[in-house]
Amino acid sequence: MFNISYPVWDSAMFAYTISSHILLVSLSMGLAIMVTIAEFLALKKKDKYYDTLAYKLSKALVIFFAVGTASGTVMAMELFLFWPAFMKLVGEVAMGPFYVEVFSFLLEAIALPMYVYFWKDFKNRWEHWGLSLAVTIGTYLSAFTVTEINAWMNTPNGFNVEKFVTTGAVTNVNPFAPFITASTAAEELHMSGAVYYAGIAMILGYLIYKYMKTNNMPEKMIYRRGINIAAVFMILDIIYLGITGSNELSTLMVIEPIKYTALELDLHATVGTSFATMAPEHIFGILINHKLAYAPSLPYAQSLLAFPLTFGKGSIPGLIPLTTYKGVTDYGVWPPYAVHDTLDIMVGFGVLMGFYWLYVVVQYFRKKDPLSHRFTLLGGMVVSIMGVLTMEDGWYTAEVGRVPFIIRSPVPGGFVVNGVKYYGTMTIAQAASTSPIVFPLGIAIIAFYLIIFPVTFYFAAKVMKLSNVEEDLKLGEDDIKMEEERKNRKGVTAKAGMR
Repeated sequence: MFNISYPVWDSAMFAYTISSHILLVSLSMGLAIMVTIAEFLALKKKDKYYDTLAYKLSKALVIFFAVGTASGTVMAMELFLFWPAFMKLVGEVAMGPFYVEVFSFLLEAIALPMYVYFWKDFKNRWEHWGLSLAVTIGTYLSAFTVTEINAWMNTPNGFNVEKFVTTGAVTNVNPFAPFITASTAAEELHMSGAVYYAGIAMILGYLIYKYMKTNNMPEKMIYRRGINIAAVFMILDIIYLGITGSNELSTLMVIEPIKYTALELDLHATVGTSFATMAPEHIFGILINHKLAYAPSLPYAQSLLAFPLTFGKGSIPGLIPLTTYKGVTDYGVWPPYAVHDTLDIMVGFGVLMGFYWLYVVVQYFRKKDPLSHRFTLLGGMVVSIMGVLTMEDGWYTAEVGRVPFIIRSPVPGGFVVNGVKYYGTMTIAQAASTSPIVFPLGIAIIAFYLIIFPVTFYFAAKVMKLSNVEEDLKLGEDDIKMEEERKNRKGVTAKAGMR
């Protein structure tokens, strides 16, 4: 109809959907944990500004939760319509994490309305804060369980893969195995940090913008507290991301060596050879006729990064040896070389953001207020944009690095059955729908997100606007006063009981 293959169209549409949906997910997770931290600090410090911040952010969280629910429904529909063969296998083997995700969603759906719409009805403010903690746990568990499925796609288990690839039969099913695969731990650790970083980065950008725009001092105090929470979280998180990102690459080298070598463009032209202590780190570059070109290199850097404890002593796998069987190299199972460039962009952005946060920390310890310098504020807005782009780029790198397979091999480098080597369990072409309905459906999905996204962000910004800062702060004062009165009554009751 459009002279586009079904697998390409299905992949493009689902990539577009997830790229959009993940923004809503990261914002919901970021808002949830910001609300939890802000109200906790309000109660501990008896600070009405923190309380007002939590109240305003919770209103935005309701909006993004509602739109995220609609977006999640669209994505669930896509899974069945665009990837019927894939979902059939998931339904037989790995549906468990999806069921847990539903219960996580229910926890969030129950706790969030109670938290927001019964704000003034809680006499015990710590009980009210407990609801925000339930929302934070629910949002995190939803993302956690979906990532379990993604990890299963990278290193599948829970069924007889060899029989499936040869006969199509699903046998020896263990429905609990997909909850923990060889790649689950490393992927979950890095995912959690990346999604939170991007979500809070968007919140930081908004708060800095509002802080710079207003001249109202009470408003500035509220935004300042939000900026401080976001900045401290992001400083700690970017250190965490550096550690977990390095760990994930090291894990890939062992359990998904083909993906690792594509990300690093390690070819090794001679079959059976590998670099032991001198693998270079290629900076960008492309493949021309399956050979590396235009790639400046840092000597020994990759080996040192991969094996820091042994000063670079270790074996780095090569793409050509891994995809050569009986003297024939299967170039068709090579992931697109562009994933190496997207990996370098991700790492480069991470380094730049790290330097910015280092500068902020240095300014703080020099007793200089970072928020008093326009350069620092503008830098924070740039970092907020980079945080979102880095998350999207990282997702693209991880998912495209699995191409041409939607489900990779359960063992490193592939497996041999009846003299045939399989590098994956199911290809994208095998999983994709060939129904003509996917073309108009894809166009409808594009239109849906083009309309819903600007409307959602605009409306959320309007809701978070401090239209009457005196009334907002009065609510915060009442919350703090209420908690103090409750404590005093409790103390009096305890003393009376002692007497």
